[in-house]
Amino acid sequence: MKFPVGLRINGHVNNVTELGVFLDLPHHHHGLIHYKDFGDKWNTQKHKIKQNDELRVVVINNYKGKIALSLSRVNDSNLIDPTNSFNDQEDFGKSLTNLLDNSKHEIKLLKEDLK
Repeated sequence: MKFPVGLRINGHVNNVTELGVFLDLPHHHHGLIHYKDFGDKWNTQKHKIKQNDELRVVVINNYKGKIALSLSRVNDSNLIDPTNSFNDQEDFGKSLTNLLDNSKHEIKLLKEDLK
């Protein structure tokens, strides 16, 4: 499995150290949420995160198999998830328009059936 920048993925906490939080990722890969990702909350957060906790993270760097992860940037719209089929806002708008049109048509058919 590839881990491109922007990929949102779930991982399980393997270890919490002074360097950060190490996660086990799918397909026997590992990644690190560096302590700086937590900012000034690191001292309290490192005691709250426990081994085997599941965390939703985003890949922020992948160099020679060393996967850097972020918990704080999961919702960062600048990190585009390459696996998200709605990356293009125009396509997303078209999909919503089609859904709305189909819904209106189905509602019309249901109302006719009730008469």
